[in-house]
Amino acid sequence: MPKTTRMGKTVPGRVALAAMFQRRPNEWINGLELARVGGAYAWRTRVSDLRRPPYSMRIDNRVRVVRQEDGSPMKVSEYIFHEAPQTESCE
Repeated sequence: MPKTTRMGKTVPGRVALAAMFQRRPNEWINGLELARVGGAYAWRTRVSDLRRPPYSMRIDNRVRVVRQEDGSPMKVSEYIFHEAPQTESCE
């Protein structure tokens, strides 16, 4: 499993992706950026892993078509982590 270096520590790509989503909740993140953190050939599998326990993160994706400078279409794959709303405790 590829590793990602963060603050002098080596962490698994899945952990690095989870941290990235948690730092940027409710924000669409381009798949190319996720690939740099989670590994070019494994990031989609790692995102899928984050949807299951023990992480159980709600992550959605979308694909949209944008026009490049030359006018040609390009598909952009983006992912978003929906942070769970805070609930009040009944004490």
